[in-house]
Parts: sequence; C-alpha cells; structure tokens
Amino acid sequence: MNRLIVLLLLLFGLVSSGHTQTYGKHPFDSKKFHLGFQMGLNWNGYNLKEQIRIYESGVWLDEVTVIPRWGMSFAMISNFNIKDYLAIRIIPGISLEQRDFNFYFEDSYGPVDTVGPIARNIEAAYLNVPVLFQWRTKYWNRSRLYVLTGAQIGINLQSDKKVIDDPNKLKINTQDLSLVIGTGLNLYGDRLKLSPEIRYSFGLTNIYQPENTTHAAAISALFSQVLTLSINFE
Repeated sequence: MNRLIVLLLLLFGLVSSGHTQTYGKHPFDSKKFHLGFQMGLNWNGYNLKEQIRIYESGVWLDEVTVIPRWGMSFAMISNFNIKDYLAIRIIPGISLEQRDFNFYFEDSYGPVDTVGPIARNIEAAYLNVPVLFQWRTKYWNRSRLYVLTGAQIGINLQSDKKVIDDPNKLKINTQDLSLVIGTGLNLYGDRLKLSPEIRYSFGLTNIYQPENTTHAAAISALFSQVLTLSINFE
C-alpha cells in the first residue's frame, strides 16, 4: 500500500506539471455538469489491530488473520467542472464487500488444529457517497490523465439480527468514514468518455464492535481498506 501511495503522489506531480502545456480542449469538457455511471471490482481488507494470546473457554487464541476478498461496486457519477483542469465529483453507489478471518487456537499441549482454524467473516453492502476533487492534465491526443482525492461516507445497508445475537459472528458499526485517493485516464470518443480508474480508500475510524462476541478482546480495532478497479462511462 505504501508503494501505491508513492505512485499516486508521483502521478499527482505529473498532473500538476501538465498544466503548463497547451494541446487544445475537447468539447465534452466545456460542459459545466454531466452525469455518468461506474462499474468496478473491489479488493476488500482491514487494517487489523490485534491483542493476541487471549485465554477463554480453556484455550488460547494465538493469532487472528484477515483474508481479503473480491467484491463488486456500481455507482452514478455527478461531475461539476470548476476549471479546465479541476472538477468536483460526487459518486454515490453500492459496494458489495466481504472479509474473512481465521482464528488460530492452542491449549497446554500445543496448537488446536484437528479441524484447522476457526473461520469467521464479515459481509457488508455499503451505500458509499464519496466527494472527490479531480485534477486533470491538458487534453492531448484524445486523452487526459487525472488524479483525485477526497472523503467518503459509507453506510452498511446489510442489517442481520442473527449477526447481532450470535457470539461467533464479528460485528462492525453501520457508518464508516474514509479518505480516498486514486488515478485514471480519460479516453475521449465522439459521444462518450471512457475512463479506467484505480482508487484506494482507507478508513479513518475504528468500526469494530466487540459486544457479544467470543474472544472479543483479541481485536482492538478494525479500519477498512478497499482497492477498487473500475470503468467510468460519461
């Protein structure tokens, strides 16, 4: 993830330097406002803060690992052009996400591995509303490179009473707040702008709820991490 952040910062520098070049302008970007939609795949994980070696029910919890999973996302795009190189984008959408967890136990005789680790998971369907600033290079050869950053509010729409009442299920808050960075490439056609995009969001708040969960103290905090690969149609 550190390499990804460095790459995005380098691309941001490239975008900034591109403002001194003049290659014309596509009529599509003369509009003050336009709509579009987005389809993507997301790779979902957590920044997990552990407090391992928890003793409960006669066994030690030795380790907790997070296994990221792929999900899908769909969103609508509202784009407001402020200047030729700057736009504000509001992209409300649905993100289907899952993360798996493995709990490794041991007792006085060694690892409890007769049936392998105990698997748990968190499934979520988020309504995400990111508000992003987009900086673009000058138009050149029917394309423009861009970077974007902003904040995102997420609301988990998946409410399951079985999760609330089951001590073997992990629980998270309904709301999440994330910082978003990303980059992409605008490819212009006569009537359509197609944009492959990569975006990374990381949670700013701890969304873990330890209430009514076995070995709850083994995890002190969970912060969301989502890498999204998408195609924008505008």
